[in-house]
Amino acid sequence: MKVYLSVPMIANRELQRAKDMARAIADAGHSITSPWVLGPIEKRDGSPVNIFRRDMEAAEASDVLVADVTDPSVGVGMEIMAAHKAGKRIILVTKKGKVISGMLVHMDGKEFVEYDSEEEIYPILLRAL
Repeated sequence: MKVYLSVPMIANRELQRAKDMARAIADAGHSITSPWVLGPIEKRDGSPVNIFRRDMEAAEASDVLVADVTDPSVGVGMEIMAAHKAGKRIILVTKKGKVISGMLVHMDGKEFVEYDSEEEIYPILLRAL
């Protein structure tokens, strides 16, 4: 399956968490359609890449969207919306006890993967995939 990994890139970025999630996706036998989230933060000015178009099209073209919603991110929310509108499977990863947006809590068809400690993310997400 093609999996879009959606993680905060500017505020609330947790690169190690993103890498753990990516490793679970790959070890489950799936391909990541958003490899740029694992690299350096892209420059917004002067970039030839239309980040909005690239991310929306990749989210809509993937089979599954896995999103880190532990901490708020406007971009992650937009990618979740794109995948939801496209009828994709959506897996939301969050720390137990964190307050999550009411939009996500009440969204139909999503799956929550909750963890207590960062070390649990890999095995729990691997099982969910």
